[in-house]
Amino acid sequence: MTSKHIFSLTAACGLACTLLLSPVLLPMPCQAAAASSSTNALSREYLKEARTFRAQGRYELARQSYVQALSVCHDRKEYETIKQELNGIEMLLRTMR
Repeated sequence: MTSKHIFSLTAACGLACTLLLSPVLLPMPCQAAAASSSTNALSREYLKEARTFRAQGRYELARQSYVQALSVCHDRKEYETIKQELNGIEMLLRTMR
């Protein structure tokens, strides 16, 4: 094993230990409510972007924007809509490959 491999392994172990041992910071309830409305707006922006990419035929970028919208969405109805549209894009990409 070379010194480069040992250094990489040591750095990876150090990062893993840091992430595992670091405290998890949870938002206060009032911050969560404020964050929820801003993330819903962010989710809608990503959704709008994804639909624009889909209309342009840029399906990989559309998929990426759908995933981003899904990751920050807090509204159950919007979540289901985004999920359905993402599934449609993924099926389209699978058939194109």
